[in-house]
Amino acid sequence: MVAAVFSQGFLASDDHHVVINAADQIAGGTGLPTMYARSALFPGVIGAIMAVTRGIGIHDPGVEMLIVRLLQAAYSLLAVYFVYKILERSVGRDGATLGGLLTAAFFAMPVTAVHQLEESVCQVPLLAALWWWQRAEGEAPQRPPLANGWAALSGVALGLALILRFPLVGLVAAFVMVALLRPRPVTLVTKLAFLAGIGWIVVLQGYSNSLINHEWWYSFVHRLGPMLHPQRMAVEAEGYPSSPPWHYVLTLLAALIPPVSVLLLAAAVKGGRHVPLVGIAALAFLVSHSLIANKQERFLLPILPLLFILIVAGLPWLAARVARAYRGMWLYFWIVNGAFLIVMTFSFAKKDRVAPLLYVYRRHDATGVLVAQYNQTFTVPKYYLGRPAPALLVVTRGDAVRPPAAPINYVILYSDTPDTDQAVLAAALDKQLTLVKTIVPSLADRLAHAINPRHNKARTAAIYTTS
Repeated sequence: MVAAVFSQGFLASDDHHVVINAADQIAGGTGLPTMYARSALFPGVIGAIMAVTRGIGIHDPGVEMLIVRLLQAAYSLLAVYFVYKILERSVGRDGATLGGLLTAAFFAMPVTAVHQLEESVCQVPLLAALWWWQRAEGEAPQRPPLANGWAALSGVALGLALILRFPLVGLVAAFVMVALLRPRPVTLVTKLAFLAGIGWIVVLQGYSNSLINHEWWYSFVHRLGPMLHPQRMAVEAEGYPSSPPWHYVLTLLAALIPPVSVLLLAAAVKGGRHVPLVGIAALAFLVSHSLIANKQERFLLPILPLLFILIVAGLPWLAARVARAYRGMWLYFWIVNGAFLIVMTFSFAKKDRVAPLLYVYRRHDATGVLVAQYNQTFTVPKYYLGRPAPALLVVTRGDAVRPPAAPINYVILYSDTPDTDQAVLAAALDKQLTLVKTIVPSLADRLAHAINPRHNKARTAAIYTTS
């Protein structure tokens, strides 16, 4: 909830330009374009929230997104609940408490949970599928009808996880195979109920495709189809970051607080023996994603809760081997994690792109906005200009400034030489530019830029009015 209030902006391009733009179209009555290949479920839910907020008179994009983040934060608490329940059955309450704490307080979890990342949103139904399948196995010997119900719910949840994040197909396939091939304790009827739950979601997704794309199989073909050509996906990153197969293992070693991360991953490997379904699902995910050329750190988010389950399940083995250092290991982990948690939770992501537009919107007098991208180029998140949006003109260095029909009365300048460039823009617009606000990048944006300056930009934005 704290992250929902303070972690404004967006973390990745898909976070805003795919989900929020689609949700805004739905809320505005435009609907989704026929080429929209993802599931309409996630943007549809956010679009419904936006429609309600606008219906009660809330039109400020910043406030609207705050409400969305608060509701997502409440939803994400279900991940903590399901991790706790899975571990409570497997290792007891003490381990379940630690697993729930890791899910709630690991530095990457709160901030990603409140942003519109399908990699985070799919965590809850994935965990629900695991927990409800455990319930089905537990009820099978004594109450088969109840086991059938839990199995059907597990299938529904697994289907929802898949349509929210289609690249989970490798994990889902492994989950289904393990569930179907285990001879006991579930019966054939229970397994069929599980498959029926998945099938129901597939049918609903197909019906959604037929309404939006006019083709029943559209999202399956466009989102899952490329995965049927693994040789091509292994070498073609399509312009996205490409890394070797071991990249995700190194990423986990870096993310789980080294050098403790080496011990935690070793514990996770051992934990797979105690919760084999979780272990096989996580392994299938890592293998399938490691074989794909396009590798991005956020793609690992769906299995972080599964890793926490595996780590906690393997801790008795780890504690027996590093008994003297065990307490110190956790003390070091939580101190370093706490520092990262504070930075991440209280940072405004992509502040230099979002805050200038919100500032212009909240002055309520914009007729035209010129965005001059002279030291970086990006897609402008024009949602934050509100509705009805003022005319927007985006130029890069070397472009001629051709003002739109509506008069430009705000200029947002990204430049390493702002004084010189604002004088050039003033001459091109034949207006005087007056500096009214300077937006500096947040701490998280500056850290991201320091770590990876090629893909993470952090620039200062200068806002001018015209006269």
